[in-house]
Amino acid sequence: MKKLLFFICLYIFVLGCKNERTEPLPEIKTIVGKWRLEAYERTENGQTTWEKVSGNEPSYLSFRFDGVILDSKGLPACCTPPAYKLNGTTFTVVPKADLPENKQCYLVDCIGCASWDIEQDGDEMIISICKIGSRARYMRQVDQ
Repeated sequence: MKKLLFFICLYIFVLGCKNERTEPLPEIKTIVGKWRLEAYERTENGQTTWEKVSGNEPSYLSFRFDGVILDSKGLPACCTPPAYKLNGTTFTVVPKADLPENKQCYLVDCIGCASWDIEQDGDEMIISICKIGSRARYMRQVDQ
């Protein structure tokens, strides 16, 4: 009788297990991971140049397996769009796992922006935000 009860409990336990997909979606697998902010593009006197980010603490951005954009602390990044274009292909972000709440976002006034343009080539990524001329260059961060 105890064996029967054990197998019934085991069966219920196995059925209750979630099979969460954590493999990167094929459309975004090249950008999944952690990226370090390297430079901002600025235009001065009609000349466009890249200005390296200064400061002691580097800023990071991460793309989760489902395309959700996370900040340096692993929380959902504030002001991210519901979709972005990766090398010209639109990707709509649909979270596939729970997201913690980022209380910092309550303090941020976001510009309405339907999409970001992301150009990724190897370990370099350039993000254009809202087509307002704001561009940032990121490098892939390889944790050791």
